[in-house]
Amino acid sequence: MHNKTNIFKVCIVTAILPPSYGGAEVAALKYALRLNSRNDSEVIIIGWDRNGTYKQSDQKYDFIYPLTFYENPEDAKGLIIYFQQSYHLLKCFFALIQPMYKLRNNYDYIHNFNSGFAFNRVSIFIGKMLGKKVITETSLIGDDDPLSLGRFPHWTDYFKPKHLRYKFYKMADRFVSKSKVITEIYERSEIPMSKVSEIPYSVDINKFNPTEIEEKRNLRRKLKLWEEGRIILFVGGINERKGVHLLVDAFIEIERSFPDLRLLIVGPTYKYDQKYIEDLKEKVLNDNLKDRVIFTEKSINNVDEYMKSSDIFVLPSRQEGFPISIIEAMSCGLTVIGSDIPEIANAQIEDGKDGFIFPSGNSEKLSELLNKLLNNSDKMRQCEIRAREKAEKYWSDEVVDEKYRELYLSIN
Repeated sequence: MHNKTNIFKVCIVTAILPPSYGGAEVAALKYALRLNSRNDSEVIIIGWDRNGTYKQSDQKYDFIYPLTFYENPEDAKGLIIYFQQSYHLLKCFFALIQPMYKLRNNYDYIHNFNSGFAFNRVSIFIGKMLGKKVITETSLIGDDDPLSLGRFPHWTDYFKPKHLRYKFYKMADRFVSKSKVITEIYERSEIPMSKVSEIPYSVDINKFNPTEIEEKRNLRRKLKLWEEGRIILFVGGINERKGVHLLVDAFIEIERSFPDLRLLIVGPTYKYDQKYIEDLKEKVLNDNLKDRVIFTEKSINNVDEYMKSSDIFVLPSRQEGFPISIIEAMSCGLTVIGSDIPEIANAQIEDGKDGFIFPSGNSEKLSELLNKLLNNSDKMRQCEIRAREKAEKYWSDEVVDEKYRELYLSIN
């Protein structure tokens, strides 16, 4: 630990450690790195190294305390599943209690960037036992928002482990909504709005910045991409929820009209439905597009370079919270396209002004929109400028970190 005059002493609890993590966990690590660099803050991360990849990786941090315990990868059937879930809660408790107690003098606040895992919600219970202030965030609508967590349609649900997990969730001192769409969900829940703060994810606007033509060409060369032509980019998990198949179908529909067009799909494939991924690859092969489509097939830590190498960013998801990839792409000054789910259309992109929206699940409409934009570079350029301005104004690290500081002070 660094010797600092501590004002904000924060413990981040995460159920996924690098290099295997999702959007909320990426945000948690980046936030921890920023806190660690400040003279008025100290941070630790207590994380579940679920598959041992953190201990095996070269990416180590002195403020991360990894925990390991066995997780059954297969859900039990029938009533046995509830015993399995209860046992999992106990394992989370015993894994967390020792480091959280041992390190209790190193933190005043417990900060969960994801409320979907039992691991995170158990940490809320332990935090309250230790007399700490607890903040928990909603990162995925339909998964860890209060209405989804607190939905018990049958009276028997109140005797199931999920009800206990919801009890833990409600013990938090503050709840962070990532956007106004999520805030509206909180307004319909039993969580008091006096405990809810709206704080989006942030982006490093100095790292995710627009590039000139020569720099873009150099980055493409470094990443072994196509040096010429226009690149459509997707970043994220290669799965059905993210709608990657819609983008592949739309690209196949328009590629003949734009010989210089390429498709770059950046993200891991190993932890998702392999049949879904093989079907995507088969579509590409069947249309003889293997030279115009690239799957990185792995997690990467240089998303900014892939974005700055590209021209158009597309996120065709059917379900999100506050997708970080959208604001990173906007900060890079890309033409950004997202599905019309409220999490994107009502919280991030103003259609036609700083980005574009297409009907969720409709690859034909996506291909029509891409065709229209690729034939109107002036319209694209105008939106790219406004997208960058929006990222600077609302989502920079400095703006968001100040909101967190205000949140911590408000609890006291």
